[in-house]
Order: sequence, then structure tokens, then C-alpha cells
Amino acid sequence: MKRMLKFAPLLVILAFAGCNIITGNVLIVIELDDATLQTNDDFKVWKVSKEEHGEWKDHEADIKHVVDLGFSLILDNSRGTSLATGDFYVSKDGTLGTAAEVIANATMVLEDITVDPGATRKITWQQSYEFLGNFDTLKKFVMDGEFYFYAVGIGTPLDLDLKKVAIILTINAKP
Repeated sequence: MKRMLKFAPLLVILAFAGCNIITGNVLIVIELDDATLQTNDDFKVWKVSKEEHGEWKDHEADIKHVVDLGFSLILDNSRGTSLATGDFYVSKDGTLGTAAEVIANATMVLEDITVDPGATRKITWQQSYEFLGNFDTLKKFVMDGEFYFYAVGIGTPLDLDLKKVAIILTINAKP
């Protein structure tokens, strides 16, 4: 007990001085709007920016590095009559105007998530690692604070709903 009492004055001084001695990882979940892809030419783009996500913006100055990145989403092919595939890309360019431009100019980060006709597939944060690629590019975009996240569907015919799409960031914040 005497040992603990020795540190009490230090803690009181730090508290009154306004020092923040807490550090650690911050989990940020960025939820994106649902979308439907109905042809192979369809794509969806979401702007992902720290300016639009309070938790990310609040910790902007404290971010030392990105610890982890993952995704969660539901691919609903329940109206589809053929196998559907969802591929996801990132880019600093939000003006890509066709699925072909996205495929040619953006960086793929989730590849070959297939859904049987008439089925729905849920991808959890842990499962997203099975499909994740180009992790370093994605981390760099997060550190930059803004990027565009694209979804492209493959299948003929295609009628694929993207639901509850979320990007899950874990960042390390300094004190």
C-alpha cells in the first residue's frame, strides 16, 4: 500500500496538468451504403474520408500507423440465376466512370468472393482476410485520410445486392 501512495502525488499532478497518458489501438468501423449491381458494367463507388467519420478524424493527429484492416459485408444473390462474384478495389481517383476503368486503374483489395445463384453470403471481418490483397496500398490510403472504395460484380446475368458493407480499421494512436 505504501508503494502505491508514493505515486499518488504524481498522478494528481498529471491529472491537473491535463496530460493524457493513455495510448493504444483505436477501432474504427466505417459503414457504407448498400448497393445493387445488375450488369457486368455496373459498379459502386464510395468515398471514404476521415472528414466524414468522426472517430477517424478525432484521432487523425494521433495515428502512428495502421495496425489492421478488414471488411465485412453481405453479398445477396438471392434473385440471381447464375454464380456472381464481387471484387473490390481502392483508388485515390474517384472519377473512374466504368467497371472496365475501375479494373484497369484501381488496386484490387478483395478478390473473387463468389455467391451461388439464389444464395446469400456473409463475409465477416475475420473471413475477409481470405480475399484480402494489396494490404500495404490500402494502409497507405488510410494514412492519407481519403480514398475511393469500388465494388465490381461479375456474372451473367447479374443481380447482386451489397449489404452492410463496412471497412474495419484498427489504428495505433500515440499519447
